[in-house]
Amino acid sequence: MLSANYNNATGDCELSSMDRLTLAGSSSFVTAEGYDYMENNCIEEPTKLCEFKKLNGRILKTVDSVYQDVGSVDECRELCLSSPYRCHSYDYGDTGEMVCRLSHHSRATLSDIQEPYLEVPEAATYELSSCYNVSIDCRSGDMVARIQTSKLFDGKIYAKGSPNSCVRDVNNSLEFELSMAYDNLECNVRKNGLGRYVNDVVIQHHDKIVTSSDLGLAVTCQYDLTNKSVTNEVDLGVQGDINNVATHDIIVDSPNVAMRITDRNGEDMMQSAEVGDPLALKFEILDRNSPYEIFVRELVAMDGVDSSEIVLIDSDGCPTDHFIMGPIYKSAQSGKVRKIQIIKNIVTAKV
Repeated sequence: MLSANYNNATGDCELSSMDRLTLAGSSSFVTAEGYDYMENNCIEEPTKLCEFKKLNGRILKTVDSVYQDVGSVDECRELCLSSPYRCHSYDYGDTGEMVCRLSHHSRATLSDIQEPYLEVPEAATYELSSCYNVSIDCRSGDMVARIQTSKLFDGKIYAKGSPNSCVRDVNNSLEFELSMAYDNLECNVRKNGLGRYVNDVVIQHHDKIVTSSDLGLAVTCQYDLTNKSVTNEVDLGVQGDINNVATHDIIVDSPNVAMRITDRNGEDMMQSAEVGDPLALKFEILDRNSPYEIFVRELVAMDGVDSSEIVLIDSDGCPTDHFIMGPIYKSAQSGKVRKIQIIKNIVTAKV
C-alpha cells in the first residue's frame, strides 16, 4: 500500500494503493478534520522507462542525499532511480561542482510547505514525471505486454499501425495490458526466425492525440523449438519362446515430454503386458503451465526379430494402417496430452 488514512476518533485505518504522486494533477485530496494522512516512502515502484521534467531556475532548499564527485547529470539521474527510498527529484552541479542532490519531494508533495525552492536563475531541478515497468508474457497463442506505472495513466496502449483494431483503452489505472494473438492479422505480430515473434507497441497518453511523452516499445517472444528425445521402455511379457523388450523413442518439441503405455482408458498399468492386451500410447507434457501443446508424427514400429520397420503414424500425424494403430486423440482436459489406441500390439516402436 502507498498511503493510509487514520481516523483519530474511531481508530479506523484505511489503506490505499494511491498517494499524492500517483494522483498528481487531480483533485482527489480534500481536507478532513480528525484524520492523519501517511505515505509509504519505502515501497518499491516502477523505475524503468522513466521521464523527468526539467524545472528551470529553482532548486530545493533541503534534500535527502548529497553525493560528491558525480561525473554527469545522467549519473545523478541513475542515483535517483536506484536510491533506497522513493526519489522524485534531483539537481546537479548547482550547489557545487559535480555535486548531485536527491530528494523524495516533488511539486506534488510540496504544496503544504512554504517557499521550498531557492530561486537560482542558472539552476534546474529534474522532477520525476512517470515510470513504466514493462513485462512480456509469452503464451501458446499470443504475447501479452503488461505495464505498471508510477502515476495514474489515462490513455491507450495499442499495436503500432493498429490504433483502432488492436488496442486497449485505459482509464485511470496503474496497471494495464495488451494481448496480441499470433494469428490476429490486426495486431501485426511478425514471425522473425524459428520460434521468434516480434511486435511494436505504443503507449499513448491521450486518446486522440500523439504527444512527445508517448512511448514506443519493441517486444519479443522467443520460444525454444529445438527437438528433444524422450525414451520409454516397457517389458511385454509374451508367452512362449519370444522374449522382447520394447523401446520407444520420440522426438518432440520442447519442453519435457513423457510417453507411457496405458490401458484404453489412459490409466497407468504395470510394466508388463500380454500380447493382445488392449493398450494405448499416451504422450504428455509434464509441466502443466507450459504454453506448448503436442503434435505426434512419424511413429515407426520395429520388428524385434529382423529390425524391419513399419510406419504407423506419418509425418502429417495420421495413422497409415487402421488395423494396427488407431487415430491420435487430444485429451478433452488439455492440449498437452495425446493418446493413440494400439489395435495390434507392436513389439518395438520409435518416433
